[in-house]
Amino acid sequence: MKNFIQLLPKAELHLHLEGSVQPHTAVKLIKRNHPENSRLSAEDIQKLYRFSNLAEFIRGMRRVSGNICFLKDLHEITQELLTDMVRQNVRYVEFDCAVQKYLDLGYSLADIIDSIYSAAAEFMPMVEARLIVNLLRDHGPEKALKLTDKVLNLGHPFVVGIGLSGDENRYPPEDFYQAFQLANDALLHRTAHAGEVVGPESVWNALNILGAERIDHGTTSINDDKLVDYLVTNHIPLTQCLTSNVKLSVVKDYFQHPFGIFYKRGVLVTLNTDDPQVFGVTLTDEYLVAADVFQLGPGDLSQIVMNTVLAAFVNDHEKIKLEERFRQEHANVFQSCGYEFLNTVKKATLEKKRFV
Repeated sequence: MKNFIQLLPKAELHLHLEGSVQPHTAVKLIKRNHPENSRLSAEDIQKLYRFSNLAEFIRGMRRVSGNICFLKDLHEITQELLTDMVRQNVRYVEFDCAVQKYLDLGYSLADIIDSIYSAAAEFMPMVEARLIVNLLRDHGPEKALKLTDKVLNLGHPFVVGIGLSGDENRYPPEDFYQAFQLANDALLHRTAHAGEVVGPESVWNALNILGAERIDHGTTSINDDKLVDYLVTNHIPLTQCLTSNVKLSVVKDYFQHPFGIFYKRGVLVTLNTDDPQVFGVTLTDEYLVAADVFQLGPGDLSQIVMNTVLAAFVNDHEKIKLEERFRQEHANVFQSCGYEFLNTVKKATLEKKRFV
């Protein structure tokens, strides 16, 4: 099974660029951009990535991401991220970037996106990469609205959507209604972190107030049967992050994670790493954990990959091409590993979630 998972072509939708900076790269950025802190070693960075609560996690993240100061930094960490994707046989990835920080440093949105895209273009077609612009709740609704407007005016095809992340408790979804309404009107895709540290009401609000098409995490949805049924009926994807949820104590351990229940009930669940370097996890690791903890076989794992393709923020033509590529490559891996590929992976028509 381990060999099968390593070889299996995979896809990922919930991955923060700033959370993918490897410790040795963080040290290089510190020496280059903040030499006054140059005594920090890779081991010191790894210690920052050891935390017992969300506040410590955020502090550690900021100590590292605060050293991403120039466009060449964004280019380099994107290259590093996608190099790792190639090693793991990841064929499609949507990662996000908190671009507001770099706007505040004085760069234009066009230059920021171009620096990331130029790195991503080096890896196509090995890895098809797309970008989601991350709206941070603590930046406030005004900046979120202005940034969304800039994204729409830029119209770069590499940018496939906006996402909302940050403290669910302190920043209610109503604050970001206008930004999401603007994106909705322009048919720009929308996702939101919800149901990570707040209950099912957070997911309902992301769906009904923000018109989110996809939910990042959504773990606490398990506490509301009506919500789970709604997710199934309306094909609302959940981008689940097992290790992230365990390390941030969203769940006690892997065995308490509702991923397996969601999957068996027909929720369109996907597996993702969230902040891979911070949590010390790869996408391959997440599939290995899921297979072991939830007793999933090769067909289940192939289905979860296809769920990811179905949940991707690409147009129908691109999605059909991705589906065909994954089905063919999965069939080849099944054969090479001695499994029978039944080609029974289910499809679903995902309609855009619209405001009522």
